[in-house]
Amino acid sequence: MSLTNDNNPRIEITMIFADCKDPMAAAVKWAQSIATSEEIDPSKDQVMFIRELRRAEPSLSLKSAVYLAQVTARTSRIERNANGTGIKSLLDTDRNIP
Repeated sequence: MSLTNDNNPRIEITMIFADCKDPMAAAVKWAQSIATSEEIDPSKDQVMFIRELRRAEPSLSLKSAVYLAQVTARTSRIERNANGTGIKSLLDTDRNIP
């Protein structure tokens, strides 16, 4: 018995949202609705956000919840960027520019 979940989180999320035309897009939209309803910033309150995702959908594994939280946080940052183009600026990246 393995204590780690080696399943691909994208596959698990796709299976959970299989009734949707685009399962990953539906999952991110659902996760964004959880963040909004619970007043959580997915980029800043990641642990709380993951906990709420798993409360709302108990079949979501920890690994898949972490992956979905990261994708949702990235999507939220892109949507909130300053110029409204939906394209990340250098200020939106996590990299240090020399």
